[in-house]
Amino acid sequence: MVPEEPHIVISITDPGAPLAKIADAQARLDLLRLQFHDAETPQEGRILLSDQEAQAVIAFVNQHKEASRLIVCQCEGGISRSAGVAAPLSRWLQSDDADFFRHFQPNRHVYEKVLQAARSQMPPA
Repeated sequence: MVPEEPHIVISITDPGAPLAKIADAQARLDLLRLQFHDAETPQEGRILLSDQEAQAVIAFVNQHKEASRLIVCQCEGGISRSAGVAAPLSRWLQSDDADFFRHFQPNRHVYEKVLQAARSQMPPA
């Protein structure tokens, strides 16, 4: 399903894996591609989301948040890495991430990195 409202896409694949095929859409404003493994702790041969990539996610969303009505986050499994990005974005932009923890299993490493990057953008509690 291709969204018809203005949107951005954050696409996550394993390092070295083929990039996900993202359908062309007139309403898509931009696409950010990231490659890191679905791991929560450092392991030999595993690449985790970096601080720089988490900052890139926040910069990407900041660049488009006025024009975009939807943020699409997708990964190969659709359960933990994409939810690990989407949940802190929801907490930052809508002050609520509970649905992501009810329906998905956000990767905690990804969640914490993106949340840390977004904290400077959050209103005071």
